[in-house]
Amino acid sequence: MTINTKILFLPYMLLKCRAFRTSPTGPSSRGRPWFSSENSNTNLSPPSTGVDPGAAELKDDLIALSEKTRRGFSASKKDRDEARRIIDQLSKLSPSVEPASSYYENGGTNEGVTVAGQWTLIYTDAPDITTLDAGPFSAAKLGRIGQDCNPPYIKNVIEWRKPDWAASLPFSGSESSKVLQKVCCEASASPDKPQSVDLKLLGLEIQGAYDDEGGESNDRRGLGESLLNGPAFFFNENPINLRGPLTAPFGKFDILYLDSDMRITKTYQGYFAVNVREGNPWF
Repeated sequence: MTINTKILFLPYMLLKCRAFRTSPTGPSSRGRPWFSSENSNTNLSPPSTGVDPGAAELKDDLIALSEKTRRGFSASKKDRDEARRIIDQLSKLSPSVEPASSYYENGGTNEGVTVAGQWTLIYTDAPDITTLDAGPFSAAKLGRIGQDCNPPYIKNVIEWRKPDWAASLPFSGSESSKVLQKVCCEASASPDKPQSVDLKLLGLEIQGAYDDEGGESNDRRGLGESLLNGPAFFFNENPINLRGPLTAPFGKFDILYLDSDMRITKTYQGYFAVNVREGNPWF
């Protein structure tokens, strides 16, 4: 991919990075199915064991609320207040004393539950996230939102899919074709503040996953052909990995609750994010 082509896509993708800026500096126990929605297609890992019974019930309530509100995207003020109430109670029952220890300078002890791994968002009240879904006539359909925690790095991931209105268009790939936008950060934490994680922006990655139902994708590698076959094919053939010589502060967040399958964080702007550990990683 040429430098000029990268520059062409850069302004739009950097605008999307703001959605992750954290601050300016199986069946459930009550018989409900695990969270899933049209936008997320989330496959949760099995329910955690050894969790306080009260916490397990609160987690069920939070999962039900996230499903009802489409990850918080359609939440009313009453819904958001209820989510905050549940999160406040769960934060007092977190089984992890040092949830950010994986990001200590020495790597921490890694005993017990770890934040490392792949996580998928099921609820948030952060407006930079809840406004990402631009509706049925947008150029791309918002898919899953996740986070890859691989100390000392954290990658915030957005999945973009082919919009419904383009389903019958030729050269647009199958329903499983997607573009993954990854905002790459370096993270750090300290035993002095075992719940807090500081972020520095490193760069941006854009990757495509293209399923060509005609089976011809490997034979069409020209730039023009790539563009004709849609964004997923283009970025599959021409992935972007932009890293600058310097890093920049990208905010902070606190881990309020962490067990083997759920993590709840709060930004310094006061917004919440509830993530579940992925049983079937998608990025």
